[in-house]
Amino acid sequence: MKNRSLVAMAMRAVVAIAFGNPLSAAVPSANGFYVWQRHWSDKVESAVRSELEAGTHDLYVLAGELEYEGRGARWRGVDVPDRIWRHPRVTAVFRFPVQALDDPERTARALVSRAGALGVHRMQLDVDVPERLIARYGELVEEIRLRWPEAAALRLGATFLPCHLDLAGIRRVLAAIDEPVIQLHGIDAPKNRAETWSLMGRTTVFRALRMARALDGRFKMALPSYAYVLTFNADGSFRRLYAEGLPDDFVRSPETTCGLAAPDLDLLHEIFTSSLRLPAIWFRLPVRGVDRWCLERETLALLEDGQRPAPTVEFAVRGGVRAGTVDLIARYRHQIPFEGVAVAIDWGASGLGGEFFPLNGCRIEGDVVHGRLPDAVSVAPCACGEPVVFGKAIAQVNPQGISMKERKMRK
Repeated sequence: MKNRSLVAMAMRAVVAIAFGNPLSAAVPSANGFYVWQRHWSDKVESAVRSELEAGTHDLYVLAGELEYEGRGARWRGVDVPDRIWRHPRVTAVFRFPVQALDDPERTARALVSRAGALGVHRMQLDVDVPERLIARYGELVEEIRLRWPEAAALRLGATFLPCHLDLAGIRRVLAAIDEPVIQLHGIDAPKNRAETWSLMGRTTVFRALRMARALDGRFKMALPSYAYVLTFNADGSFRRLYAEGLPDDFVRSPETTCGLAAPDLDLLHEIFTSSLRLPAIWFRLPVRGVDRWCLERETLALLEDGQRPAPTVEFAVRGGVRAGTVDLIARYRHQIPFEGVAVAIDWGASGLGGEFFPLNGCRIEGDVVHGRLPDAVSVAPCACGEPVVFGKAIAQVNPQGISMKERKMRK
């Protein structure tokens, strides 16, 4: 107990010196991505491997979530390949419930044991700490430092909410970590459909950025690349929020309405062109063919470069596998589509004779007439950046003579 007190005093001395000139520490330059997929697949691993080979972004990979069952605690693990943890640009993220702060010593023992089993040397703590428990957060990070093997180097990070930046107790936490992260995304569930909702509030964001920069020059900012789906009952009352996208077995009943809380591209552009910007960690890494509710990788790269991506829908036509057929393709760019779009089709000089087969949720606008190609269809929403075949035509047409453009949806 005496040794623990001495370490705590030493940490407070370090932070007192550091905060004498809070911006003297160099701001880290590397941006990053959270890899929050709980179920790894070949596509997830391929996306991770591509990012690590590119070498431009760090990866913060979910390593485990501490769960409680009665008096017992257990780790909900993630099936991550072991070699990932040995990469120098990978940080293991451990998610805790608030209950973990009831006994910082016990939680620290559990985390150090788990981290040791994985062989990680960089880790980040993720817990939505109530303001009244910020001192316990400080105790937790100090306990982790105390219990970490002296012969092993540790880079320790922790997440904070904007409400923490006003608290005196945050300095104790900052003194014991290497990489603080301020979370600039989150949502309070509305009471009903009539209320407004968003993933980020401009006033909160810029106040937090100013305070974080003044408090500690090491801060990074966590920004959203994903969207929440909100569902409402027939009377407009709030039903449920889906933070990781809709489940595969989701069935939308006639009485249920849905809404989308998506990243605000204007606000993100304002952040990246502001003098207050910090190194960013995106939540989360986009994975082609897996993430329906996430912006594409190129959109995030443009934002980091200070550009404002414009949401568009690209259309393309190609010859089908069989002679006399053509495929119609749509690709949503720089947006997370929710409602889909209507498309006007000009079949060119060949006229409208032929058969059309809608695919992947496409619907023909107006009457379906046998032997006649439609002049308008509606295309269902799909993953951002993913080309999707929405229709196949059997007709003697030249693919190069077909043109498409978006038009207003019919009511």
